[in-house]
Amino acid sequence: MSIPNAAGPPTGRWIVSARYDTLFFTASLLVPFALWGAFSLGWMTGLAVYVTFQLAFNMPHNFQTWTMSVLEPEDRARHGRIYLGVAALALVVLGVPMALSPEGIYPWVRDALVYWGYFHLVRQHYGFQRIYERRMGGVSPRESWWYGRYLDVVCYAPLLIRFRDPELMTIRAAGRSMWIQHPVPPGGVVTVLVVVYAGAILAGVLHHILMVRRGRRECGPRGWLLLSVTVCFGAAALAIPNLLVSIAVVTAYHNIQYLGLVWFHNRNRAEGGESAGNVTIGWISRRRVLVYAGVSFAYGVMIFVPYALFPSARMAELPVSFVIAMHYFIDGRVWRFADYPRRAEWLKLRAPRSEG
Repeated sequence: MSIPNAAGPPTGRWIVSARYDTLFFTASLLVPFALWGAFSLGWMTGLAVYVTFQLAFNMPHNFQTWTMSVLEPEDRARHGRIYLGVAALALVVLGVPMALSPEGIYPWVRDALVYWGYFHLVRQHYGFQRIYERRMGGVSPRESWWYGRYLDVVCYAPLLIRFRDPELMTIRAAGRSMWIQHPVPPGGVVTVLVVVYAGAILAGVLHHILMVRRGRRECGPRGWLLLSVTVCFGAAALAIPNLLVSIAVVTAYHNIQYLGLVWFHNRNRAEGGESAGNVTIGWISRRRVLVYAGVSFAYGVMIFVPYALFPSARMAELPVSFVIAMHYFIDGRVWRFADYPRRAEWLKLRAPRSEG
């Protein structure tokens, strides 16, 4: 997610408001933490946590990408051939190994999708960082770059530290075992990672103390984002041994952020009367919010039905893997503000274009 230089001044420190940002972008971390708590107390199994997060958060968030792309007539006209080509490629790359080499080649393809997903999560947090910096004003390119690297460290270092034990990278559920392939770092490398990780957090804390002492009160919203991301990735990778639950925590937080941001975007567009043939924006314009939410949820159920009915069949994973891969690809495009200039307007990062 890249942020343009807006044409007008920002309207405040928050993306939406203090309450909305807290609900969706920072304190929403408490929701996946509640799932972790339910698992820790024995109220839910790891598989139950995973299914809950997929149906309640991950698949609905996946559907939101389509509201801005394949369900958008103008975008289909401009990029439909690209989407079809990538869809065909994804079906081949995922489906052929599933069918012909389910235990040989497919695990490598599956794990590549897992790591692509992790990169996708980190990039979203960088996008939120840049939005908040636009709201702050006066953030130098150097400061922005360093906080981008801070996010890299607090997101990737915990994962690399987790690599030290292959058991921590193994999913065990419903009598099946799945190891996520990765290099196992030697002890010396792990020690360096821990030092770099702790040093980055300490540097971030000290810099925020310095900013506050210098009177930069506007840094609060970005600071809360950085804190929540640090806690989320640190807890998921370093404090949760069960990999399914760890994945659910770190991804559900991303999902809720995304749901909140896209809803803000789509609501602003609907209130501006610009549905342009997009049925989902039309639902919002007509205040059919329950229909919008219900279809988002039903979409996820539909995608998971084959796997639920045939859990031992490798090909039953194809619908889920396919829509996730397409989401990663399309989501990497639709937040390019240079290609989608109205996106910045609907997020209130840029003044509306004058008519004529």
